Amino acid sequence: MPSLLRFFARDIGIDLGTGNTIISDANGNILVNEPSVVAIDLTTYEVLAVGIEAKNMLGKTPENIMAVRPLENGIIADFELTQAMLTFFVKKANSGFSVFQPRAMITVPSFLTDVEKRAVEDVVIYAGCRNVLLVEENIAAAIGMGLDINEPKGHLISNIGAGTIQSSIISLAGVVSSKSIKYGGDNVDRDIRSYIKKKHNLLVGNSTCEYIKNVICTLKNENLKRTTIISGKDLVTGMPKTLEIKAESLLDCVIPLVNETLSSIRDVLEKTPPEISGEIIIDGIVLCGGVSNLDGLAEAVEENVKIHTSVAENPINITGIGVGKALKVLSKKTRILIGNKDER
Repeated sequence: MPSLLRFFARDIGIDLGTGNTIISDANGNILVNEPSVVAIDLTTYEVLAVGIEAKNMLGKTPENIMAVRPLENGIIADFELTQAMLTFFVKKANSGFSVFQPRAMITVPSFLTDVEKRAVEDVVIYAGCRNVLLVEENIAAAIGMGLDINEPKGHLISNIGAGTIQSSIISLAGVVSSKSIKYGGDNVDRDIRSYIKKKHNLLVGNSTCEYIKNVICTLKNENLKRTTIISGKDLVTGMPKTLEIKAESLLDCVIPLVNETLSSIRDVLEKTPPEISGEIIIDGIVLCGGVSNLDGLAEAVEENVKIHTSVAENPINITGIGVGKALKVLSKKTRILIGNKDER
């Protein structure tokens, strides 16, 4: 009997993010957690590397090789590359031989059109899954936080990722109100790169900008004196150059992220029924996503909206963990599923 079990691939939950893709099992155990990056040979269009290996190639490839992100602002920008990336990740999550392909549940932003949702379903099917169900990102995040999404109680979650900011009120296993903005950590990286280029005539790579954002960027006055040493190419001489940069000088690069986050939260609160608004005041706002760890972001949100704001435990992976745990409802008819109606 145990040998027969190998014929059934385990079902998986997929958090397909602009910056990172996470695959987990029904218990929330992370099976794959790698950057959403693919490296291809431009002469043969052959996929050379995926995930961490491909990200390490960013900015370092010869002319015939290109390392790219196939997703942009939470939307599939290149179907074939996304398929190649997911095929690699699905095989990695279900190593070994199996007769039956796995079922999958995948997170999607609330702003996707029906056509874009269908594209997500198709890319997962072509990547090696026999059935696909879609679930809203913030519902998966709520499940990952251990919240009882079926109770008649509102929870305000703001998911701040690399390409999108999505704030939602979750109640009775559904989304009461939601606001998505195509802005995120990648925009901060671009602003940092643009500032360093204009101010210091220094050209730096995307990985350096991401490092700066994660290490020294802050919204707290007491931490604005932070500094770090970076390196790049001097645009005047064309030679390599190092530079010490202060967190204080980068404040203007992170303020837009705060404003967009506040805009999404305010928009959601304005559309929220008064009964739920009272519950949000008591329970507060929870931030998650890769950029929610930005130093001082939670405090800045709380100061502006006057509602207690906290960052979820393990905010970067919480949605990926939650979509795996949501697999337990695959055999049930439930309101949280917004995907296809294929036979289960």
